[in-house]
Amino acid sequence: MKAYRKEIFKSRFQEHYPRLCCIACGYVSDREDAEDIVQELFISVWNKGLDEMEEKEFAAYMTTAVKNSCISFLRKRKDDVVSIEDYHQPASCLTDDEEDADGKSPEEVLESVLAVLPPRCRDIFLMAKLQGMKYREIAESLNLSEKTIENQMTKAIKMLREYVATYGVALTAVVVIILSMIVNCE
Repeated sequence: MKAYRKEIFKSRFQEHYPRLCCIACGYVSDREDAEDIVQELFISVWNKGLDEMEEKEFAAYMTTAVKNSCISFLRKRKDDVVSIEDYHQPASCLTDDEEDADGKSPEEVLESVLAVLPPRCRDIFLMAKLQGMKYREIAESLNLSEKTIENQMTKAIKMLREYVATYGVALTAVVVIILSMIVNCE
């Protein structure tokens, strides 16, 4: 039974490790930190016997767990001072094939991602996320109800998630990097 468990664990590790590292890298922006987080997660899963879940449950659990581990990691490091020059490193989380695949700069990729949104929805999303406006402020400036702003933000986030799911994790990493740079510059 123990040998069988080891084989399943090894198989799951080989299958999920690259994807989970990519997700983690999108959060922590450093390949080594991302790998450490994922490796520690697999050790925890082995020690707790969670690797015996069904495949779908295991995949969902691991995805959620890696996101939560990254958030915890970032909370611990939030007081670290990071210069803007350090933000060139996240691109190293992408493979050479994913980097600059279409010859687009990260800003152009972000622009193409935001282009999927209807104009009003995009404007509301940008006001909320890039300008840091509260829903109430956006509603007042556009003469709309606060509920309309909430609905438009929900629509924007849903459309962006669908777009990223369709075009891959590498795109997610690029968008996260650019948005974090914009937020940190303000």
